[in-house]
Amino acid sequence: MGVSHIKLNKRAASNVIKLGVVGFELQSKTAIDLFFMQHQNLYSLVSTEQADVLIIDMEHPAVKPVVEQYRDSRPIIAVTATENQFSGFETLRKPLEGKRLIKAIKQSVERFVPNERDQNTASSVNNEGEKAFQEYQKRLASGRQAMADYKTITSDRVLSSSQVRQRFQLDQDRVPATTSNGDEVVSFETAANAGNQTAQPVSSSSALTSPTVAPVERKTAEKKPQDVKARLSYQMVYECCGNAPDVNMYEVDQRRRVFFKEDSTLLAILQEVIVAGEAQKVPVEITGLPGTLAYLPEHKKFLFDFSEDLLIPLALTRFGYQELTLNVRADLDLDRPSVAGSKVSLVDSDEMIWKLALWTSKGRLNRVIDPEKPHRLTRRLDFDHLLAIPHATTISSLWGRHSLSALEVVKVLKIHQRYVFSFMTAAYALGAFK
Repeated sequence: MGVSHIKLNKRAASNVIKLGVVGFELQSKTAIDLFFMQHQNLYSLVSTEQADVLIIDMEHPAVKPVVEQYRDSRPIIAVTATENQFSGFETLRKPLEGKRLIKAIKQSVERFVPNERDQNTASSVNNEGEKAFQEYQKRLASGRQAMADYKTITSDRVLSSSQVRQRFQLDQDRVPATTSNGDEVVSFETAANAGNQTAQPVSSSSALTSPTVAPVERKTAEKKPQDVKARLSYQMVYECCGNAPDVNMYEVDQRRRVFFKEDSTLLAILQEVIVAGEAQKVPVEITGLPGTLAYLPEHKKFLFDFSEDLLIPLALTRFGYQELTLNVRADLDLDRPSVAGSKVSLVDSDEMIWKLALWTSKGRLNRVIDPEKPHRLTRRLDFDHLLAIPHATTISSLWGRHSLSALEVVKVLKIHQRYVFSFMTAAYALGAFK
């Protein structure tokens, strides 16, 4: 055991262990931050250079230089979703759980033996200019590959959608039907066009050229709230739908990427607390969160006293056994909530479940849903109150009128899978499918 190893163990035993987190996306990094905030007396998150122990997501393309630089001078916890073993590191499988992570930190510190000669050699070879150039080359190659994949996927989608479109007789010459009160009924060709471009107000000249649709009818349709809904920010679209490309659902390895397990997520706990609250007819709180989150069955609302932004990383967190529990809170009331937070928010249960399901999905599909099985919406979804992701009203209209699988909806509307998968996961969480 080297001198540096002895010093590291003494520092870890007497003081706070400094941790560096490398390569994780924003949501995972935030969840890790939240976890270690609850253990501030033992651990602190610092920069990579100051860290005693590094926690590295080995699937991230930019972590290789960090691994090479610090592999002989720091204990490293290699986090992976694969079956790979990383020699010399403490390997930890995804999803991360608090107890396993703490155990891995302790084991990495105990087992690590630094190689000072290799560390000095690595430091002398390291060059910031070289690193920057390598990162540039990686980004350039990734951009080219993404463009090639996009062109291939787009071409395949156009070809594969023709048969499904013919099944519904989707020709461009059909005119949207109208109801007796003048409201426009969304047709399939309208839905297909909406998949490729956002809805725009129709000019008076284009309305007059249609002999079967009066200008006043077109104007009425334009004023529907769901059609003029403000667009979400790019960041919120990413939080709800991710940015993953379409995959070949007939390839096992690719297909596996689009599913997630609902078990041990806040979404699953949220559905449990609704069941418990409705059964007991009293408010029920979820304990173990950084604040109060409770369901009020009398009003069908959720009450919470922390920032809604915090729900986004919490939605992607995997909670350990009994890390979150349910607690009856008969003292909670809509008018006089007994909570410590300075600002209390109330959200309808459907609105909360919908948003949390979108953030948990992030463009993926709940594992219990079969993307090739036909489904149909049993009720109208009100996007005046529900978070409207891109193409939400078009998808809702299509699924409200026809029994289709998720893959058929993708083909009919010619949109990315991630929008349909997020929508379907959220609607399924609301119990809106039959």
